[in-house]
Amino acid sequence: MTIAAAKIELLELSRKLSPKKRREWVEFGRQLYANKTKKAPAVTEDGDAAWEKIIADPNPRPKLAAVAAKIRAEMQSGKHFPAMRVEDL
Repeated sequence: MTIAAAKIELLELSRKLSPKKRREWVEFGRQLYANKTKKAPAVTEDGDAAWEKIIADPNPRPKLAAVAAKIRAEMQSGKHFPAMRVEDL
């Protein structure tokens, strides 16, 4: 949809609204625009500190734990992770 088409449609819709609903709609548009223009806060900690914080988080992560268990089992079986040889280096 082009900007011109959107403007026309919005004007047509606004004419159908009561003055109160029109004010609410304009305020909603302002909030949408304000949220779009907000910038994410700058990260003040280094990458390692951020990962340490994530790792130390005590919340359970069942999906991550399941993936880790599957990878551990594959590693122990040697199926997908063959032993490294000198020739591989």
